[in-house]
Amino acid sequence: MTPVAVAHRPLGEMLTPRQRFLLLNSLMLCMFISALDGSIVATATPSILADLGGFKLLSWVFTVYLLASTVVVPVAGKLSDMFGRKPFILVGIVAFVAASAACGAAPNMPFLIVARGLQGIGGGVLFACVFATVGDLFTPIERAKYMGYFIGAFTLASITGPTIGGFLTDGPGWRWCFFINLPVGALAMIFIWLNLPSVRKGGRLANIDFVGAGLLSVATVSLLLALVWGNEAFGWSGFETVALFVTAAVFTVLFVLQERRHPQAIFPVHLFRNRTFVQANLLAAVSGAAIFGAVQYLPTFIQTALGASATASGIVSTPQSLGLLFSSIVGGQLVARTGRFKFQIVLGSLLITGAAILMAGLDVGEPKWHIALFMVVFGLGSGLMGPTISVVVQASVSQEHIGVATSGRQFFMQIGQVMGVAIFGLIFSTTYASSFSSDVSSQAKSEMSPALYQQFEDPTRALDVRGFAQVRSQVLALPDGQAVLDSALQGQKDAVATAIDRLFLASAFAAVGLIVLAVTLKEIPLRGPTTAPVKDAEERAATLQVAPH
Repeated sequence: MTPVAVAHRPLGEMLTPRQRFLLLNSLMLCMFISALDGSIVATATPSILADLGGFKLLSWVFTVYLLASTVVVPVAGKLSDMFGRKPFILVGIVAFVAASAACGAAPNMPFLIVARGLQGIGGGVLFACVFATVGDLFTPIERAKYMGYFIGAFTLASITGPTIGGFLTDGPGWRWCFFINLPVGALAMIFIWLNLPSVRKGGRLANIDFVGAGLLSVATVSLLLALVWGNEAFGWSGFETVALFVTAAVFTVLFVLQERRHPQAIFPVHLFRNRTFVQANLLAAVSGAAIFGAVQYLPTFIQTALGASATASGIVSTPQSLGLLFSSIVGGQLVARTGRFKFQIVLGSLLITGAAILMAGLDVGEPKWHIALFMVVFGLGSGLMGPTISVVVQASVSQEHIGVATSGRQFFMQIGQVMGVAIFGLIFSTTYASSFSSDVSSQAKSEMSPALYQQFEDPTRALDVRGFAQVRSQVLALPDGQAVLDSALQGQKDAVATAIDRLFLASAFAAVGLIVLAVTLKEIPLRGPTTAPVKDAEERAATLQVAPH
């Protein structure tokens, strides 16, 4: 039988204005607490270490959350397509809140790391299902407006997180940085339980592609660990790194073979024959790498090359979030009014490229307000692209695959971010090492012992005032100690400036790829109800059945 298109009535039309208002705010609250968690934890880190110890395990507090959330996103998206969003959002909130309570009660660092992994699972489920629920609630043209609000809530959490984290850490203690999620999560869960319709889309537990989920999980974890450890621990040519990359490649091939044969694939293969879907996800991945990956190293430049404090570094970086907040809301309104998105994505990619080029000219002595202005441009470009890409991804697929498509966008963006951090970290470290070697005077090299010289090969060590005081005293004890110290410190600043310039130059090249992807992206219609292919009468009868809570 020839496939026909059946219009699906958006769930938002089934709700009263009061229900819609409460539901939207509850969903945004879910986004807010999951986004707030990251920025709060970063602020509380020194106090956590002072209380629990385990400095060598610190990176795992953040890495395990990223691993867990990235792995669970595509699986949660597929399952919510099969069994509905409501149960998964509620489970995601319960998991996130329960894990937050465990984090707050952690007696030691290993316990905290395990709890953070469970928290990442809850956060990944929320990310996958909240944005997919927006796709269920509204027509494609309406989604642009509301996506802007959701990105705004996410950005607001990033802006306020450090301040809230500092207040809680200095007040009742760092544990309340996790406990604060409990009442907020409970409130969101109550409103979602009462106002989100329970939608059963059909499916059996036996239909779930557990093999595909397992293969994808192994491939993803192996890739992320290779990117993280290759840059930090084992080196890119180390046996462990190479083994992880090989494992990721092998399991990716096995995953693709599994998806080609399974009727309920985690990532249906036919979606990757959809040019718009593929390009939109490439835009998400490349923008995640070009922006997030590069900006992570900016605080090192501000605090070492410019000699600014950590607080000043945060203030300089904040305008990016403000620009993103403004353009995501305004851009969403424009797309909702016009039904067109391509111009906005192209403009966003141009702004990101321009900001990267401007940042590639940073130097020692650069006024901090220049950097703040450049970060605004970064934020404006990101705000124009981010929410719009989400709308395009959802509009490019049928209603039955909105969860998969939405989780795919989040999945590829997070992979892009990790790849960006790893690649730019390699650029930064290698450029710094070669530049420092050439910038330091020959006199300084000859007077310092190899062990003492090695202390300057990491520019962030100078930020540890007490630890670096011993290094300073050893240098000053040399025959021409002050000149040697001045040469080494200036060499550090110049080398960091060169490294950050090279890094943002690479970011600009990646951003040019964004422009190409944006210009060649097909403009698809956004207006009207969502349609999904229905092949026969039996499948037509299996479409949405809305049940009471």
